[in-house]
Amino acid sequence: MGDLEHGVQTIAVCGELDLSTAPDLEGPLEQALESGEGSVLIDLSQCEFIDSTGIALIVRAWQRLDGGEDGRNLVLCSQNDQVRRVLEITGLELSIPVHLTRDEALAALTA
Repeated sequence: MGDLEHGVQTIAVCGELDLSTAPDLEGPLEQALESGEGSVLIDLSQCEFIDSTGIALIVRAWQRLDGGEDGRNLVLCSQNDQVRRVLEITGLELSIPVHLTRDEALAALTA
């Protein structure tokens, strides 16, 4: 689920990110955060639905990285209208950069 691409820890989410599937993201996300290696990209391009459990998991990860002295960042990418709408409604996109594609997100992190 996680890859190191261009110095960025990339974790792809497929299907739904909700109460029953959040543990599938939590493990790889925890490993990426603890590794101390690179920024973190959560790729939601294959995610079809996200609920408050998924949002909370992303927010906790962002809080752990944000403002750290090591310069690591967290970004998201998604083209799914429902997922982007949830990110917008919750205000998450005001704090965490959300890109349309993985390539755009990687470019932003490696610029």
